[in-house]
Amino acid sequence: MDGRVGRSRRARDAHQLLVKQSVIEQGDGDNDLDIERAASLLRSDALVAFPTETVYGLGGNARSTTAISRLYAVKSRPTNHPVIVHLALDAPIDEWAVRVPDWANVLAQSFWPGPLTLVLPKRPDVLDALTGGHPSIGLRVPAQKVAQALLKSFGDGVAAPSANRFGRVSPTSASAVVAELGDEIDFVLDGGACSLGVESTIVDCTKVSPTILRPGGVTREEIISVLGSAVLVKNADGSTPAPGTLSTHYSPQARVVLTTANELSNSINSESRPDSKGKTHIGLLALADDLKYFDQTNSPEVMILNSPINVKQYARVLYESLRTADTNNLAVVIAVLPPSSGLGEAVCDRLTRAAASTDFGLKSEKIIL
Repeated sequence: MDGRVGRSRRARDAHQLLVKQSVIEQGDGDNDLDIERAASLLRSDALVAFPTETVYGLGGNARSTTAISRLYAVKSRPTNHPVIVHLALDAPIDEWAVRVPDWANVLAQSFWPGPLTLVLPKRPDVLDALTGGHPSIGLRVPAQKVAQALLKSFGDGVAAPSANRFGRVSPTSASAVVAELGDEIDFVLDGGACSLGVESTIVDCTKVSPTILRPGGVTREEIISVLGSAVLVKNADGSTPAPGTLSTHYSPQARVVLTTANELSNSINSESRPDSKGKTHIGLLALADDLKYFDQTNSPEVMILNSPINVKQYARVLYESLRTADTNNLAVVIAVLPPSSGLGEAVCDRLTRAAASTDFGLKSEKIIL
């Protein structure tokens, strides 16, 4: 990231958007002022968007009913849908949760800071507004340096769902936050593009054994390796109180169609429509290896949104690609699913929810050995 935004502080109306380049990784002294400005706004119940390694979060003071109420309103988020509280590196879990199992501490020690959210029984004094009235609270310690600098400066927990309208595509850049929420929020810390690109893994720690509620940046294989035991994976339909587990979520305006490399040509043919203006109306997202036999010269109506070289890159560009489809007013996105192991499980999960109709839901559970 290069350059610094000018330091002028012009007068503004309440809740007018400020966008500041965060250059903490370059060690720029002026950046400390932006971090403290954002922390000060959080203390005054303002909403601050900031980067994490997963996606950009929309942050509010987790101790303030005023801030949380406004956060839900800006996102149009159902009040019974909980949000995750983000903590600084040295923040004690017992200020937020009780009855933390030993294996949950093992997960925290192994994967924090990082893309893992632990759902734990909440303390009685934790705001019900954070948890949707449920008796548990989701906690995460992000690894991104700008996020940690903000949390350290603020000095307490920050409730931070993704910085987008509820159910829509998560933002992985500051510009995507601005495009999505405009002047309805107060400040954006720009930390560049998110390094991971999909949300955290959510693990339910309120039961006798761990249950993965949402796959994410920490893979189930990594969790099994650390715990040395079976892990229950729940394909949720929204009945479990955890973010991002509704059957329909992460949805662009374009319709999302899932396919395989072998069926790609058939999928394109079935979605092709004659266009008198020659307008491109199909977006294509697939691993580079899956595009080897795709001839775009025979499919001028198709725009290749991205062709990542591996699953890690697929995760990083996923939401950017879906947003690009909407920016170009595409009618449909055809996505070739990557392998479903490792991080690919999270990518497939997000694409499946993006493609799902509103009445689609899975209620199965399976033991992963």
